[in-house]
Amino acid sequence: MTQMKTIKNIPTILLLGGLLIWSAACTEGFEELNIDPNQPLEVPTSSLLTGAQRELVADLFGNHDQLNGIGLPAMIYAQQMANLRGGFDDIYATVEGDFSTFYTNGLRDLEEVILLNSNEETMVNAALSGPNHNQIAVARILKAWAYQNITDVWGDVPYQEALKGNAFSLPTYTDQETIYLDLIKELSEAAAMINAADGSIDGDIIFGGDMEQWYKFANSLKMRVALRLSNVAPNVAASALSEAVAAGPMTSTDDNAFYQFLESQPNNNPWFFRYELSVPNYGIASTLVDMLKSLNDPRLERYADPAINQTLGGGYIGQPVGLDRASGSAISDFAVSWPNTETILQPTSVFTIMSYAEVAFIKAEAAERGWISGSPSEFYIEAITASMEQWGISDPSAVADYLAQEAVTYDTTNPMRSIGNQKWISFYMQGVQSWCEWRRLQYPELEVARDGVIDGIPRRKGYPPSEINLNKANYEQAVARQGSDDLLTRVWWDR
Repeated sequence: MTQMKTIKNIPTILLLGGLLIWSAACTEGFEELNIDPNQPLEVPTSSLLTGAQRELVADLFGNHDQLNGIGLPAMIYAQQMANLRGGFDDIYATVEGDFSTFYTNGLRDLEEVILLNSNEETMVNAALSGPNHNQIAVARILKAWAYQNITDVWGDVPYQEALKGNAFSLPTYTDQETIYLDLIKELSEAAAMINAADGSIDGDIIFGGDMEQWYKFANSLKMRVALRLSNVAPNVAASALSEAVAAGPMTSTDDNAFYQFLESQPNNNPWFFRYELSVPNYGIASTLVDMLKSLNDPRLERYADPAINQTLGGGYIGQPVGLDRASGSAISDFAVSWPNTETILQPTSVFTIMSYAEVAFIKAEAAERGWISGSPSEFYIEAITASMEQWGISDPSAVADYLAQEAVTYDTTNPMRSIGNQKWISFYMQGVQSWCEWRRLQYPELEVARDGVIDGIPRRKGYPPSEINLNKANYEQAVARQGSDDLLTRVWWDR
């Protein structure tokens, strides 16, 4: 049995340069001393899958130890959320972001799931959690999902040499173009591996082991990956996206990929913890509230609560965006709207990984670009309707009235504005996606933070200091290729 198969019980080998430093001299003979004869060395792959999903969701949406995740700064950049008392992210003063836990937690566990289901010595035990090939497929899909989030936030990142152990103790950074092309390949191959007839898998929080749903998600995610390349590799984007549509993505809101939090700590919703058990720090951004109010959007009451202090005008009031601490603190926390108590702040609230509404928006844009057949405006209407359904707007007349407004009707003279504005609204609480699509389409038209310390809305996060200090040569190579390690340097697809 190799060391990688026992990383839960013996010293973990180095997974990513600058995160852990492993020395054979320091660990020689320690394996034998650390073995507990009463505990199995091999963790069930179902437990690894559960842990990987939990950790990756924490990296994205936050948890009790790491409240923010990468999603919250992205929501602030996209002006869907704002600090109640102003903040460093609001004025673009925080440059670095840390990607280390993606690698040391969730991605590591997924790599282990793949290894245990591939190795002849461990495949039989691994199969107790479900068919080997189905487990591998799900792990590959989740890795692709995680890596797309990572590269979308930072650009060039460790990829080809990451998770390979001591052979690549200080991994190079893979350029984003290579990563994206490989994500398309990974999702295509993972989808092809799935055989739902062979049985479900255990340990899956997202789809309960349903392999048909994982197949649809793989194709839907491939559509997202492909569309992100629309401005830099349109031929690749068109080919991959049409393949995914033909293969079969999500077809209704019943296929939505959600993460379900649990009732009790530490597995309950971090936003519940933030507002009910800690100090509330964030309000719904005025940019979002004002747009929803201008459109009489019925989702507003599902996105936000009315301001607690009704003496200051009452109703739904957005927190002004782009304020420093002095300006933000001058506004009462209770004078603006917080996230909706019922939909966002319950211990067991669900958070969206990918929705059918997004798939329909992708189809609308793909049809507009001539990549797939169908009516762009019909896909657009379908997307908005699916978003309404997702957020509990069940009155058909309310949806029809919304769609009938001139400001909502599909604009054939500027279709990307229609798609961009409505997609941005639908991406509420999906910070990385709303930020990415704003960068790609430039809609809605956002203003730079009033108190911003840089002249522009951030286009990426800076690399973590640990990489600068411990993986310096490879860090410097990435910076030389990609551009200055700051918030305004654009990632490859954002050119």
